[in-house]
Amino acid sequence: MFNFIYKNIHLLSFGFLIAFSSGFGQTFFISLFSNDFRETFSLTNTEFGSIYSIATVLSAITIIWAGKLIDTVNLKKYTLVIVFGMALTCLMASMIFNIFFLFLTIYFLRLFGQGLMGHTSRTTMSRYFNTNRGKALAISGFGFSVGEMVYPSIVVLLLLTIGWRLTWFSSAIFIFFIFGLSFYLLLRNNNFQIENNFNDETEPNQISWKRREVLKDTKFYIYLPLSLLMSFTVTGFLFHQVFIADLKSWTMTNLAQSFIFYAIFGTIGSVISGILVDKFTGRKLIPFHLIPMAIILGTLLLSDHVYILYLYMAGLGFSNGFTENTSNSLWAEMYGVNNLGSIKALLTFFGVMASASSPFLYGILLDQTNSINILIYLSLILILIFSLMAYLGKNFK
Repeated sequence: MFNFIYKNIHLLSFGFLIAFSSGFGQTFFISLFSNDFRETFSLTNTEFGSIYSIATVLSAITIIWAGKLIDTVNLKKYTLVIVFGMALTCLMASMIFNIFFLFLTIYFLRLFGQGLMGHTSRTTMSRYFNTNRGKALAISGFGFSVGEMVYPSIVVLLLLTIGWRLTWFSSAIFIFFIFGLSFYLLLRNNNFQIENNFNDETEPNQISWKRREVLKDTKFYIYLPLSLLMSFTVTGFLFHQVFIADLKSWTMTNLAQSFIFYAIFGTIGSVISGILVDKFTGRKLIPFHLIPMAIILGTLLLSDHVYILYLYMAGLGFSNGFTENTSNSLWAEMYGVNNLGSIKALLTFFGVMASASSPFLYGILLDQTNSINILIYLSLILILIFSLMAYLGKNFK
């Protein structure tokens, strides 16, 4: 493992860092400002969830085009444009003065953060590694986990000391100078778009599907629902985490602390899945990868004690980390890496669409029932149905 990391340190560092920087556009980050946004513009859970969902859907549509560019555009230019766009978006967030600009801000946060930064990390790792793809995805995936570990505590501290507008302004400065400079230096002498020294792990029978062929493949629609379910469920729960915390009598400090468990167990899930993917393949693992998630969601029905929060977030993180590697490896295994940017742009579109629907749907259910039990039962039913579909997918060649 250490020899593998040393040999590919620049590429792996890039994958880690851009995954880490995606946190500013992830639901767990934006949701920490949900009370401030709702109070500033007098929005209900359903109204804010609707704005968030529509903006996310539009960002997903944009990703179909923007994500495909990674196949043809120099990686250095592609990355720096994304980082610059993210910095400007955070600056915009600090100056929001009406609902329209709130909508635009969320659109760009989702596009650059959850969408393109995550897409760039996963696509680059999947493209340049084959036999060690699971390890590469796990190492780069640490960036997501580290972000989930450190960002919430910092944001909560800043919110309590300087307020939400200056927190976003500080984020813009940090992204522009720290991430911008880091990516410039990291990619200065490395154009991964044309390098081939990482492709010594070639496949004996090269698979090369195009996006239009993937859309005609039955297997794609068998595995797609389960691979999207984690995004749907996690986004729904994390987007409304502050409201759920109020229902459970958990404090903002409890929430910030719980993300430490989320990140640690996300890393553990990523490492375990990376090893298992290299040994068994993502296609064999994916029917079973949400079993821990189902078990953990059930614990929320048992008690409102704060320890249940930590257990729940640990399970959520583990399942999310496990899903990242398993799902991303699955598509590379089935469809090859030559057109992976185009294919994964399509998958990112579906993933963002899934994450767009749950805030709105969960918001309606929370406003109507003032309870999270219905959310848990809905998630468990979907896990059962989609896992069975994926298990039966082994019968399709």
